[in-house]
Amino acid sequence: MKPEESDIRSNPTPAGDTGDLDKAVELMQEVEYGARDPRAAWQKWLIFLIAVAWSTFQVWATWKGNLDILILGSIHLAFAFALAFLAYPSKNPPRDAAVVVLTAGVVLNILTAGKFFVWIALVTLLAGVAIWYASPKRAPRDRVPWIDWAVLAMGLAGALYIVYDFNGIVLQRGGVANTTDIVMGTIALAALFLATIRVVGVALLAISGVLILYAVTGPKGLIPFELPDIIYLHSGYPWRRIVEQLYLTTEGIWGTPIQVSARFVFLFVLFGALLDKAGAGKYFVDLAYSGLGTYRGGPAKAAVVGSMLTGIISGSSIANVVTTGTFTIPLMKKVGYPPEKAGATEVGSSTNGQLMPPVMGAAAFIMAEFLDLPYYKLIIYAAVPAVLSYIGLFYVVHLEALKLGLKGLPKSELPPFWPTFFSGAQYLIPVAWLMYELVGLRHTPERSALNAMFMLIGMIVMQRIAVVIRGHKGNFADYVIPMGLMLAFKQYFKMEFEYAVPIALVVFVVQEWVLALRAKHPDIGMGTLKGLWEGFVDIVQGFEAGARNMTSIAIATAAAGIIVGIVTMTGLGFGLADIVEAMSGGNIMLVLLISAVASLVLGMGLPTTANYIVMASLIAPVIAHLADKAEFAVPLVAVHLFVFYFGILADDTPPVGLAAYAAAAIARSDPIKTGVQGFIYDMRTAILPFIFFFKPALLLIHPEGHWGYVVYVVLTALVAMLLFVAGTQGWWLTRATWPERIGLLLASFLLFTTQRMLHAIGIDTLANLPDFLRNTLGMHVLDGFPDLAYAIIAAILIAAVFLSQRARIRREPQPA
Repeated sequence: MKPEESDIRSNPTPAGDTGDLDKAVELMQEVEYGARDPRAAWQKWLIFLIAVAWSTFQVWATWKGNLDILILGSIHLAFAFALAFLAYPSKNPPRDAAVVVLTAGVVLNILTAGKFFVWIALVTLLAGVAIWYASPKRAPRDRVPWIDWAVLAMGLAGALYIVYDFNGIVLQRGGVANTTDIVMGTIALAALFLATIRVVGVALLAISGVLILYAVTGPKGLIPFELPDIIYLHSGYPWRRIVEQLYLTTEGIWGTPIQVSARFVFLFVLFGALLDKAGAGKYFVDLAYSGLGTYRGGPAKAAVVGSMLTGIISGSSIANVVTTGTFTIPLMKKVGYPPEKAGATEVGSSTNGQLMPPVMGAAAFIMAEFLDLPYYKLIIYAAVPAVLSYIGLFYVVHLEALKLGLKGLPKSELPPFWPTFFSGAQYLIPVAWLMYELVGLRHTPERSALNAMFMLIGMIVMQRIAVVIRGHKGNFADYVIPMGLMLAFKQYFKMEFEYAVPIALVVFVVQEWVLALRAKHPDIGMGTLKGLWEGFVDIVQGFEAGARNMTSIAIATAAAGIIVGIVTMTGLGFGLADIVEAMSGGNIMLVLLISAVASLVLGMGLPTTANYIVMASLIAPVIAHLADKAEFAVPLVAVHLFVFYFGILADDTPPVGLAAYAAAAIARSDPIKTGVQGFIYDMRTAILPFIFFFKPALLLIHPEGHWGYVVYVVLTALVAMLLFVAGTQGWWLTRATWPERIGLLLASFLLFTTQRMLHAIGIDTLANLPDFLRNTLGMHVLDGFPDLAYAIIAAILIAAVFLSQRARIRREPQPA
């Protein structure tokens, strides 16, 4: 049974109807862990041991802290190759076999310096056709076939060659390739292409492949018609130069994306896997239900809050859907939400989980490196828009409950809040400490995650000891003394957590023994040993889950490194800026709309992290360049968050939307309708990037330090979000007429617009309104708050809609 599957299946929801849970779990496993489940015990154990070894290596490498980034990245990718080829069945075995033969032909051509090119090409072609027809058309899921062992050997050889010849590559040849380097680089790239199409999908492979072809042929090899001269930046590079760039430097597959994956992302994903293994995922859902379940539409509100809390530790929307949706969707249906809307609520909640710091779908770490920004600052910048997004979604489900006339769950069916809170409040301690180290102490992300992980490992073992000795894991009070000792040793005695944890464990064991002796529990000695063993098993299973969650991220970051490397080598970004400027006429609003659509389209076939890397490499520099050219002083972090937000929205965009398919399976609903409804719910998130692009104060950035304006922007953005939700949902105090909906949407637009945005759109009359009011009517209050003029008009519209709805409420009977 794959990681977390048993946990999901063994926790039925109170409603009892989990829809097609098997289908949802299978989809999650196929995406997150791989769909292969070998019958042979040795193959199962091999996959398990590789996953555990990978997590162990990453923890050791961070703890040791002196591995060269090339060595760390190559070992990181080697482990990812192993899990990609062993745990993920090929979607097209004949293609894989043909790629192996083609790679062999290319290698022979390199070794013979092209002297026998025709013969090698002929033999390769014939062998490729023969093996194509001889290979099975469907990859087995119950065993690892020979072709997977072959491509695994290619991947391991290509990745680990960097470790094997590190001194020669870096110290002796200085990155200048010899023939062996070119051969091994070619093999590594071929293996990476095959792993990418298995684990990530065809979209990232297609983009990488087209860019490599662009680098080989030059623009004229791809574009048959005449374009401005500036686009023709090169006439093509030899294969040797491309391999040097992508394989032997830190500007290709070993570049920033995979460096961040190996240094930061793995530890945070592992921390999340361990926290979920400890029971935090179910605790977050139970806590949300106990606090919100009795309110109108309570299960949907609990789904929003539960998925938000899960999003803090999870970097995957589909995993969030399956983990929380198993509990939330049946209860939403029970109180009256239609299946499509129940599934869509979970989709919107889980998708937005990737906006929540500190993980943010793993893209936050890469963003911080791209921007050369301390990670704690990025957390601060991203926090307010993420919270506003969830407030907006909370309001969406509230209005849906009003429209449908829904009630909450009976109090008798829900656990009481405070006992529920204290039953698992210990889970909040490692999370709070992690945030404190990141933002308060400003430690490095890797050390912060490592410290929080050691604390969490100690807590997992404590829980197991308590379960064995007393029959239950206890509550928050039982962990105060040992967890407090850990923190005290760290803070006051400067003892690292890896040394403080054993001391805290001893204290906890003594505490449990005292309680057990008072309760006259027998066999406390053997019970302690059994608890230690079961705690160790939980940790090992968490290590396995963390590694398997990381496979797609590691492969995606390596493949995305190709894009970064080619863009750097060819100067493609300058040509793209010229093309986008020509398409938009230099209008920054059109540039943003083009970028938003591009992010949505790319996001249909790419995971969040890969989508962000592609957009950050290709589109973000274009936006920044054209904004600067149009004299828009936009912080670079706002540009990167802009493309990141729209990439996330693609997770529920039909027809791909894997999160929607998982939610639809649990809800027994149509996946396309569920995805469309989820996207409608998430539309309110789409206005946030435009707000913080034109009003960076929403990111708590204000160059003049005018915090009054920052507060004003945050509050008006919140009101604009709520009005936008009411307008799109067609309900505020009561059902809204079309004029009222238009009034609400106009008021929302006026609250988040700026003079610069209005000029960009071309509404110059409205854009000049603050100047007119200052100069003609002497409203000098607008000197510090020029957008206040639009807020005044918005307030008038809001008042008009309010009075209109109040009048109709008095005239018409309203649903209970």
